[in-house]
Amino acid sequence: MAFKKFGMNTQVLIGENVCEQISMHAEKLGARNILVVTDEGLVKAGIADKVLQHIDKDKFQVKVFSEVQPDPSVKVSDKGAEIAKQMKCDLIIAVGGGSSIDAGKAMALVATNGGSAADYEGIEQHTKTPLPLFAIPTTCGTGSEVTGAIVMTNTDTDYKFIIWGLDICPKVAFLDPTFVAGIPKKVMVPTAMDALTHCVESYLSKLATPQSQAMSIAGIKLLGENFVKAANNTSDLDAMLNMLIAADMGGIALASTRLGIVHAMALPPGAMFHVPHGIANAILLPHGLEYNLGSDDAAYCEMAKALGCDLTGLSEAEGAKELVKALKQVVIDVDAPAKFSEVGVTEDKIEAMAKDAMKSSHISVNPKPITEEAVIKLYKQAM
Repeated sequence: MAFKKFGMNTQVLIGENVCEQISMHAEKLGARNILVVTDEGLVKAGIADKVLQHIDKDKFQVKVFSEVQPDPSVKVSDKGAEIAKQMKCDLIIAVGGGSSIDAGKAMALVATNGGSAADYEGIEQHTKTPLPLFAIPTTCGTGSEVTGAIVMTNTDTDYKFIIWGLDICPKVAFLDPTFVAGIPKKVMVPTAMDALTHCVESYLSKLATPQSQAMSIAGIKLLGENFVKAANNTSDLDAMLNMLIAADMGGIALASTRLGIVHAMALPPGAMFHVPHGIANAILLPHGLEYNLGSDDAAYCEMAKALGCDLTGLSEAEGAKELVKALKQVVIDVDAPAKFSEVGVTEDKIEAMAKDAMKSSHISVNPKPITEEAVIKLYKQAM
């Protein structure tokens, strides 16, 4: 049997107003100088202030860095790391979606290791432990609050890449539904599609373990029960909390398994055309699953049943195809784009995107071998 591993480095706190415990957990770490990393939109929306009110000003010096943009860049992350060093930061609190959390992780890494985030592409390329990090997700998708992965974009080369390390994982994640209740549907749907893709691809990964698959399938079930409901009413606290938990489960799973062809292919359209990551996943997921048909039909059937599909009387091969149909229907039900042509991607970049996709560490754990020519074909199908 091939060597596999499963691990989790993050304490996850769940429930309404759980962010009231921020100061207590910061004190446990012995922190004194805190850098809050977020984006300008969350500052204007009052979300950053909601976090700040739970940080005891008599015990901590606090600075807010709010320059994070979607698809966080090396330049912005390096700037934040320099500020962290100047203020002698000993705790970063990342507030936002995957972009803010990944930017916070990159700042924590560069603040202790030096250089630039661009120097650490790949697995465990750093030597010093990053600064401690707390994560407060404000979207129901990336699972970044429990992973050691950082997705960065080098804007000089339009190249999106991944940094990974177990000690990059946040120390504490706060899953507070009051931070996601009422978010716009156009924000919620792409991030939730990312979560669904995480659960599906981690379940099929060559590195999947019984523990990771338990997380993946439970996440798929929660998403099947809550995604459409939450998309139609993001103020439903119960549904939104379940979406946060499902995204978190996907993150826990992928932290040990990596993902597959869908995620590898979703990165280049984000770097070259600024397609939101979850939208790229929504477009590519049915195509990736069709490509991987036959790799593990039993696993496909388990996922289809978790989504509520009735497979009575069907063979495993037929049941596997029902999963693809069900996921296509999810995309329709939540009004997500189904083609790259709808979001500005042009065919003249397909070969360049395929070359970048093949560099991803997700390729090697896809359940079926894949070539650059096959990736080109899949991109064309997704246009």
